[in-house]
Amino acid sequence: MSAVEVGIRIQMESGVAFFGLEEVNQRIAAGGRIIAVKPSGAIMNKVDDSGDNVSLVLGGCQLEIIFEDA
Repeated sequence: MSAVEVGIRIQMESGVAFFGLEEVNQRIAAGGRIIAVKPSGAIMNKVDDSGDNVSLVLGGCQLEIIFEDA
């Protein structure tokens, strides 16, 4: 098995950016077979770091795409 991380990042300054999709599509086009899609985590962005408090906002999410090895 091999895995590829895919997801989305959302930032006020630069907008929306996807990652990992091209690699997944290339593997599928080459005959790769997905055997699982697993949640991988949240992408958090730091908004404020004053004193003992750290403020975070959700900045995206990611998934792990599991491929069957040939």
